[in-house]
Amino acid sequence: MKEGVKVRVKNQGSQAHKTGPKRPKYQAPQPEHSETKTNLEDEQIHANHVEAFNSTLRRRVSAVQSKTNTYAKDKSFLQTRLDAKRVLHNFVRPHFSLNQVPAVILGGIF
Repeated sequence: MKEGVKVRVKNQGSQAHKTGPKRPKYQAPQPEHSETKTNLEDEQIHANHVEAFNSTLRRRVSAVQSKTNTYAKDKSFLQTRLDAKRVLHNFVRPHFSLNQVPAVILGGIF
């Protein structure tokens, strides 16, 4: 991303049915997995990182959640939601410890 660009995530949907504090309409992206270590040896990499990503995906994409009525009725609906999550994860949300989005770190964008 270019220097000085600010990104906000829009929380959609009515929150009238919720009790307690409401989410703001627009909010800054929040880092995920704050406990993730950055300097791992090859032998330290295991399935926990994959399971953590799957857990994040279930939390962030309602069509993948198991206890919801917002299920994917067809493959194109699910693919649209997963593509949106992929763009948000790789191009919008900065990595917690690196403070940059993954696409910049890997050289995909400048």
